Amino acid sequence: MHREITKGIYFIGVDDHHTELFENLWSIPFGVSYNSYLIVDEKIALVETVKGPWSEEWLNNIRELVDPEKIDYIILNHMEPDHTSSLPDIAALAPNATLVYTPKAAPMQKSFYDVPLQEKLVEDLEELKLGSKTLKFVHAPFLHWPETMMTYVVEDEVLLSCDAFGSFGALNGKHFDDEIDLRLIEFESRRYVSAIITSYFKFVQRALAKVKELGIGIKVIAPSHGPIYRSDPMWIVGKYDEWTRPELEKYCTIVFGTMYGYSYRIAMKLKKALLDLGVVVKLHNVSYSDMSMIITDSVRASVLVVGTPTYDAYPYPKVWGFVNEVQGKRFPVNTIALFGTYGWGGGGVKRLQKIFSDMKKEILEPVIRVKARASEEENEQIKELAKIIADRIN
Repeated sequence: MHREITKGIYFIGVDDHHTELFENLWSIPFGVSYNSYLIVDEKIALVETVKGPWSEEWLNNIRELVDPEKIDYIILNHMEPDHTSSLPDIAALAPNATLVYTPKAAPMQKSFYDVPLQEKLVEDLEELKLGSKTLKFVHAPFLHWPETMMTYVVEDEVLLSCDAFGSFGALNGKHFDDEIDLRLIEFESRRYVSAIITSYFKFVQRALAKVKELGIGIKVIAPSHGPIYRSDPMWIVGKYDEWTRPELEKYCTIVFGTMYGYSYRIAMKLKKALLDLGVVVKLHNVSYSDMSMIITDSVRASVLVVGTPTYDAYPYPKVWGFVNEVQGKRFPVNTIALFGTYGWGGGGVKRLQKIFSDMKKEILEPVIRVKARASEEENEQIKELAKIIADRIN
């Protein structure tokens, strides 16, 4: 199906209720949408494609409006395959179309698909006339690949924003912000930002500043995933700003692993001591919590607490996996507290200390290492650590 956004601009995207893990990593229990847009003027422009398995449904959406052979431009804001893997299908039906993308996208297209179409490489803020409508291409590098851009329809003040302002969640025929419950969108947008874009927070802030500096009006924001914002487009802009700004939030997150309950007991004691001191605490057991939720609750914490049992002289594997996410996604949280347990040789917490020290994170003292059950002295250390964390946050 298609939906008209404004005169001559149409949503022609599809819903994915089949994929369980976005990027084969992040759970999407509510599905996801692949948003594509068609602009019909004297010239016809297609903005974004969809993930390959949904190509036929998408092509039928196009056919409801125009013969695909009449498409003049195929605009690729971003080369990631969930945006582009149906490109060969549309290229076969629109042999006279011209590919439009940034100079950095060109070699990616040739590497991924090498479709035999003419190409137009557009510079930052370059414009393209379709007739009564003018497209302005706004480069937005590292949102979240280096070749990314946004497409702005000047006369209609519609921003086709690519992954910026996106969200997990299929749309189920309700494509606009005034048709859906924004509480779910807020939840799924923040999880999307945290899982996909944490490494690129500063580039989100640069893009927001750039759009403000351009002084352009924005009546509609149409991202590549999630709803189209026509009622209050600044709502999602404000949320993205809030979730990516450098100032951290005043709470503590405890992320821990446990095999036989000893590390669990320390986590619960620390949580209680923090709550008694008025600290907001979020807690995740790595064996049961979804990794995207752990990241969402950890990335903007004032203090991150990581607890691990020792497993073959190393941190518990799932804790180690989480710490790799902290490192790889360059979490802005800078203050770390550590605790751990061991049965005989130890080593788990010591290795975490080295990893976080190498990341240039501040590690609070005391670092709590407990052999089996915590002693009275170690229980006092837990209370001492809670007070130090509370002082940092409050």
